[in-house]
Amino acid sequence: MALVDIWPVLGIGVRTPTVELFVPDQEALERLARLAAEGIYDPQNQYLPRTPVGGWEDVASPEAERRFLRYYWAAFADWRPEKWNLMLAARVGRDIIGVQEIGAQHFAVTKTASTGSWVGRQFQGAGYGKAMREAVLHLAFDGLRAERADTAAWITNHASLGVSRAMGYQDNGTTTRAAEGKRVDQVNLTLRCSDWRRPSEACIITGLSPGATEMLGLPWTPANRHADQV
Repeated sequence: MALVDIWPVLGIGVRTPTVELFVPDQEALERLARLAAEGIYDPQNQYLPRTPVGGWEDVASPEAERRFLRYYWAAFADWRPEKWNLMLAARVGRDIIGVQEIGAQHFAVTKTASTGSWVGRQFQGAGYGKAMREAVLHLAFDGLRAERADTAAWITNHASLGVSRAMGYQDNGTTTRAAEGKRVDQVNLTLRCSDWRRPSEACIITGLSPGATEMLGLPWTPANRHADQV
């Protein structure tokens, strides 16, 4: 029995003409860890807190890679149908460029997914973040039949906020957090499926097998069948 048969969500992925999202194998995971350790934030931008979700930005290699790997592995170790976080590698051509996450709690009831992402510094500014978001929203809305997708960004992260608002997200209040010993506001945003604009490029979802949808806390139906979806 293959590993993906035991843990079916490992087979979930999304392909577009621009970017591919997939659960990384060992080789891709190593490349992601090194990319994370190289840094995500522009060191010249004093307005962005150096506090990514995994907490590896403020340490040197190899501890940075180890912290990223612990964060990645913890997501799968803590997986339950009522609370899950799927971490997908993003690939453009032969380059691994970053991570796209989608997670939920009690998704079968809430029909709400949350997304987050980062792009390696050397690949920023090329529009890949938007392409990744379009792909994961296709997975959320067309694949999982979500009714709402939430995201958040620091109030000073104008690039991320600009992408969200350009895609139709609406502001949904702020949360005050601590970063580097300072108070920083996080802007919360939400997008309803009814307001979602399908991307013009074709998106293909793979791996939504009966076992995968069960792990996501959903009943399997022909709408989220194992066959590729466009």
